[in-house]
Amino acid sequence: MARIQSPPILSHMRGARSYADQVAALRALKDEIVGHVQNKDKWVEHNILESLVKILQSSYSPSRLGGKEVRGQFGQPRSLADDEQVRLQALQLLASLANGGPSFLGPIHAVGAIPAILSNIFPLEHPPQLVLTALRALSNIADAASLALDSDDALRSLADNLFVSRYLDALYTILSFDSTAALVQEQKSLVASLVIRLCREGHHQNALANAGVLDALATMLAEFVVLRGEVVPGAEIIGEADGLADMIPNPAPRGANLALVLEAISTIIADSRFRACMLLCSPAIMAIFPNTEFSPPAKETRAAWNALEMSGLSNLRAKNPSAVDYLLPIVPVTQPRSLSSQLAQFPPLGFSLSRESLAPNGQPGATRFSGWTSARLDSASLNGDAEADDPESPLIPWLIHLVRSTSGLERVMAASVVASLFKAGFANPEREVAFGVLVVPLLCQLIKDHETDVDPATQNSVFVEPSMAVDWAILERTPGVLARLVADSEFLQQAAFESGALKMGCKLLKDSYQPMSTKPAPRPWSPNPDRGADRGDNRVGPRGRLPIYAHKIKTRESALKLIAAMVTFKDEYRKALVEQEIVPYIVESLSPLPSKPKMGKEKPKPERLAEAVEPAVENAAYGSNPNSVIIAACHVMRILGRSVSNLRTALEDHGVAMPVFKLLAHPDVEVQIAACGAVCNLVTEFSPMRESLIDAGIVKILCEHAHSLNPGLRLNSMWALKHLVHAVENNLKKQCLEELESGWLVQLICDDTEDEALHARVRMERRMSDVDDDDEDMDALAYEDGTRVWLWPAMYQPAPSLFASRRSQSQRMQRAEKKLVTLREAEFNPTRKARNDDLAIQEQGLNFIRNLIGPPTPSSMTEMVDYVFNELGQDRLFEILASKLRVKVLHPFARRYSSGRDSRVLYPQAKVIEAVIYILVHMAASIPRHRQLVIAQTELLKLLGGHFSSKDIDVRRALCHLLNNLVWLDDSTDNLACQQRAQELRKLGFLAKLEGLQQADSDLDIRERAKAAVWQLKVNH
Repeated sequence: MARIQSPPILSHMRGARSYADQVAALRALKDEIVGHVQNKDKWVEHNILESLVKILQSSYSPSRLGGKEVRGQFGQPRSLADDEQVRLQALQLLASLANGGPSFLGPIHAVGAIPAILSNIFPLEHPPQLVLTALRALSNIADAASLALDSDDALRSLADNLFVSRYLDALYTILSFDSTAALVQEQKSLVASLVIRLCREGHHQNALANAGVLDALATMLAEFVVLRGEVVPGAEIIGEADGLADMIPNPAPRGANLALVLEAISTIIADSRFRACMLLCSPAIMAIFPNTEFSPPAKETRAAWNALEMSGLSNLRAKNPSAVDYLLPIVPVTQPRSLSSQLAQFPPLGFSLSRESLAPNGQPGATRFSGWTSARLDSASLNGDAEADDPESPLIPWLIHLVRSTSGLERVMAASVVASLFKAGFANPEREVAFGVLVVPLLCQLIKDHETDVDPATQNSVFVEPSMAVDWAILERTPGVLARLVADSEFLQQAAFESGALKMGCKLLKDSYQPMSTKPAPRPWSPNPDRGADRGDNRVGPRGRLPIYAHKIKTRESALKLIAAMVTFKDEYRKALVEQEIVPYIVESLSPLPSKPKMGKEKPKPERLAEAVEPAVENAAYGSNPNSVIIAACHVMRILGRSVSNLRTALEDHGVAMPVFKLLAHPDVEVQIAACGAVCNLVTEFSPMRESLIDAGIVKILCEHAHSLNPGLRLNSMWALKHLVHAVENNLKKQCLEELESGWLVQLICDDTEDEALHARVRMERRMSDVDDDDEDMDALAYEDGTRVWLWPAMYQPAPSLFASRRSQSQRMQRAEKKLVTLREAEFNPTRKARNDDLAIQEQGLNFIRNLIGPPTPSSMTEMVDYVFNELGQDRLFEILASKLRVKVLHPFARRYSSGRDSRVLYPQAKVIEAVIYILVHMAASIPRHRQLVIAQTELLKLLGGHFSSKDIDVRRALCHLLNNLVWLDDSTDNLACQQRAQELRKLGFLAKLEGLQQADSDLDIRERAKAAVWQLKVNH
């Protein structure tokens, strides 16, 4: 093939003798390619990208990257030097080429354009025009990556390049600069937009929070509060006492985008109590939203609240509303049924259910106001109790107010932020009613209002009208926000169900499977279609997907999350879901390459599950499902499988077992974990799919996953095996144990696998680095003076000494810092995570043994008890069970990994204790010989005796069950042995403990079980 001649423009650019000549050549090139995709292809083949990268690398020396040596006038536009003009033109060309779509991503990455662009985003090193253009180029690359065929990998690669320390410093500097210039505001919008599109993983969220980006975004949010005139009255006076007065920001300037700020914040704080608390404890948020009591000057306003209180529909005296609460409509307070259980499972940090623990005024450490003017401030109450529990931040009711007072994306994103705060447990319990009345119906109405039909022209277009793009964004985000809000609350699920959320979620999922006659974005016609085939990196790649495809996939995932969140509690809602004929669409969402959803009668059923064949190529009408969609569909299937009627009808009719079984061998471990979770409910006793899954070889696959290095996969596979061995023939039970290997089972339930692995890794790191223990104690995230780098950089960096003085004088800052340190320790300490992983796996391993020796018949139980004794060792098994009831001291770590030696003491956990007891219950339900073996374990029984006072109701119930079984009389031949067993139990003090439960336990069922056990112990005296 003849060599391609370089165009004259390229020759002039490469041979330019001055910056002016180079600028002229670049401008001529820009005129030729802007808006012309074919010309962009041609110039990429002429290796223009490599030339542009060389220009960026050669025209500026990156010796002072990060802005650590130069402190220029950031944000002030100025005339550009000649070399800066060259870089500006090069960046504009790169931005234009990236705007050509996913086909240009390969060449852009191949020549190293990303680092070259990133080197120009430092605002203290470069003029704002260059910074803005570099950010635009990154934004265009992110847009192209989102439409790529492998969009997840493309976005992850870009995020890994951007979210590193030196570039995060630049992003923080841009966001934290106080300027009303339109150029700066556009820079901030682009940074927020990049955070939204690229931050998808936990380590990126943590990096952004640690670098101060979350703090800067919180300050920008505070600017909107100031702009709206909704700062808490007297905030400046309180700030003077707390050293936060100068943290109250100026009003947000024109051009600032509230929806972008809210979405960026929501992206960072999602799924983390620590990061959510960082938002609440941001200096700007604390400054404008101090916790204060407030009485409105208008008597009519207070009278309405008092009327509700008098009628028993409010609890103002307990809540003491802040000024922001009076911006909300009055909501009668009832006690949702799910409230107490939610608090028990996920209590807010420092929250107390006891009113007696509150300060005399009903709200600890609160400042009292009697009106809207700061003159009414009671300064005597400024010094609250530093040790008291912090009340709810006024940010939460303000966000609810924002949901009600805004529309469109602002409403969705305000709801998203407050949903994260509510899920993290930082809202008052009474807020659940307000969410159900004031927020949930509005979100449901948003979905209804923005459902629009897409015309054929838009379906085939690579460009989307701005109004349509907004509608799509709302439909993509709102179901997911609603799902996070209602997932753990039966009351909110009811509110959403009554607002039609379940039907809307089903409709969105069905719409996402409407077939399209489109194909991937077409490549423009070229007279030389094969030109450049041998040019390697110079050739553009595949055109990627059309925007309509990306929209449908995002909507599909969001709809699945909403459906799953709506049916977690009530079988009534699961039945309503099935009646929507949505199961075929969920089944197709389990497939990486979906096809047309088929109803149960239309779906061909193979003779055997293993014979089912997946499609080998993508169906252009339905696209392909990324892993996130598959995982969401697995979660729906897991929840639907909780219903016996669904298992026996809808799920069986639509052939759910086959696609879930296929996913157990998926290359992505997260998909495998989700598939194992779905399998848990497909292999239960009452599932008609159990036999077909067993025939397909699920036992071998689950046992292989139980040997995985991934703790999540080990956990879910053991969970599924636990269900699989319940109420099956003994031969299958033995097969499961043989496949799992008895030695591995003992290791799972006896050893602290994750804790040991972490300890070994740390010891190896210490030996390799040859560092003393004192050095290991240093916090890796600290300034030279020991201050935590993630803590309030907006206050520390400008004046470290002033910051230290403020922190020492402000009780509010000290309480906030203490709370943040505690949450950070709880969330990110690797020893805690390793310990939790071990405990969860041990619980399922013990329950596996419980079901292994459990019913259906006494004879089969006897056989399995003896089999387990032979496989695991009788004495060894009893010793393992006893070890689960003892306090255990784990490996002590230095403070870098733990808060101290005390945190390495592991106390017996209720669920593990319950599993141990039920193993003994099954043994005692067998023959008298096995009951005698249990009675002979004196040390084990003594350890059990200490748990009669357990706070866990299931542990107390299990103990009563065990005692009833131990003194059970089979026949007259067992009479003497039964009396001996009863006598031994009385000697160990069990009779007195049972009498205590019989008389004083709060649960009627336990009192009755204890009563029966007491009677048997006395009868066999």
